[in-house]
Amino acid sequence: MHALNKSVVAGAIALLTGVAWGADAPGDAAAARSGAAHAGHRMDAEVAPAAPPPRIPNSVSGDILTGLPLTEPPVIRSRQGVLKVELTAMATPVRISGKLVNARVYAASAYGQSYPPAFAPPTLVVDPGDNLQVTLNNQLGEPTNLHTHGFFVSPMGNQDNIFVDLPSGSKFLYSYDLPKGISPGSYWYHPHFHPLVEEQVFGGLSGFIYVRGQESFLPQDLQDIKQRFLQLKDFQYDSGNTIPATNIDSNAATHRTVNGLVQPTLALRAGETQLWHLGNLGADIWYTLELSGLSFTVIGEDGNILSRPWTTTQLLMPPAKRFDVLVQAGTPGSYSLLTAPMDTGPAGDNYPLALLATLNVTGKAAEPAALPRFLKLYDNLSDAAIAKQRVFVLSENQNTNRFFINHRTFGANRVDATPETGTVEEWVFQNTTQELHPIHFHVNDIQVMSVNGVPQQARSLVDTVPIPYATTDAAGNRVPGEVVIRTRFSRFVGPYVFHCHILAHEDNGMMSIINVTSPGSE
Repeated sequence: MHALNKSVVAGAIALLTGVAWGADAPGDAAAARSGAAHAGHRMDAEVAPAAPPPRIPNSVSGDILTGLPLTEPPVIRSRQGVLKVELTAMATPVRISGKLVNARVYAASAYGQSYPPAFAPPTLVVDPGDNLQVTLNNQLGEPTNLHTHGFFVSPMGNQDNIFVDLPSGSKFLYSYDLPKGISPGSYWYHPHFHPLVEEQVFGGLSGFIYVRGQESFLPQDLQDIKQRFLQLKDFQYDSGNTIPATNIDSNAATHRTVNGLVQPTLALRAGETQLWHLGNLGADIWYTLELSGLSFTVIGEDGNILSRPWTTTQLLMPPAKRFDVLVQAGTPGSYSLLTAPMDTGPAGDNYPLALLATLNVTGKAAEPAALPRFLKLYDNLSDAAIAKQRVFVLSENQNTNRFFINHRTFGANRVDATPETGTVEEWVFQNTTQELHPIHFHVNDIQVMSVNGVPQQARSLVDTVPIPYATTDAAGNRVPGEVVIRTRFSRFVGPYVFHCHILAHEDNGMMSIINVTSPGSE
């Protein structure tokens, strides 16, 4: 096993894993790079991205093509309880909707078949209780690692350990033991090497994982319906037709893609019901999904089956958000999958209306199937005994592009909470900034209890929740946005993180380590 990145719990983990630990990270005094408030994110100056690739002439790169038929990433399924796959992270030219650009992407191989590098890499499909073995081959020219986003697995050793530091030219075997009780639904994989996460994910290093079993919660006549995996990502390119790795501006004009295609088309039969697995697998930007004239019936959120489905005409999808939705075609015609105009706050980004895809409904109108009203119970924490309450204040310095939790940037040698297994804690997040921050929780999902003082009737646990930005009251005082959550610390001990999933914010400080311990271990 290769060296791991730093943590105050290094000694304990080294004893458990036999892994050496790296040197300390630089302190908060590291100079911030110049750039706009949403550009130039780099926190540890000595961790540099790979050298820029050769320019691609415009005559070779070509144009972005729109209106192409929607294609989906290849699917690699587990066999007899095991899925073995090799992912090779590399910096290489790939075509995105017809245009050749320099990107950072995964190639894959499994069971004697190779999958070329692609902006939309293969979807890994497993069952509850499976063992997922991923050999990560780093050919990026810079360090990287792998995070199985949303998985309820151990954060230690070679499972979902985001402290792994894999140098370029090396391989690392991850082996994830999925519990039999893991919730079926949509998860994803991406790098989590601090502080290069934004540039690696923005370059294209992200893909879906699907845990089978959602279908069994649907009515009998919907269990064999067509399923689609829709990866939502955006990309920009410079004069050399290269996706930028530094000075990424999340507020700049961008090209939004569905499965690596710009404004593709897809077809349904009139009255048909399909199950769509939607994931915002990009680095920084938000989506506000609408399907003109049609609606989404949500059955899963962040890999969790809902207790009761809900139907909506709009889905707010911050970075990292996943929804599993039933879509029923209406009368024949053309429908637009859009992301609506959105403002993430006075200090945030402003996104225009954008067409994502066109849905063509054809055939004779048919009566759509009845939709489910109840799916499954979940671990409702409303009446749980609370072992401890903690407060986390989010703040930022736009002049230096630094982002803080409780007035401190991420410290690789600092643990900010030590909860115990078997307990439930209540955490209060107060956002003093003027922009939304989507906070993501590793390992143990959370239940949203209230937003700005308004109680929430949760339908499931989630792993990513937007924290509203601060407002100003009648007296001119800034009032923080507030979200209260609860989480149960289940069977897994060890260090993991929660952080803002606007990856520029994570890379520049808005991340915190918690170390879950067993009762009486301290």
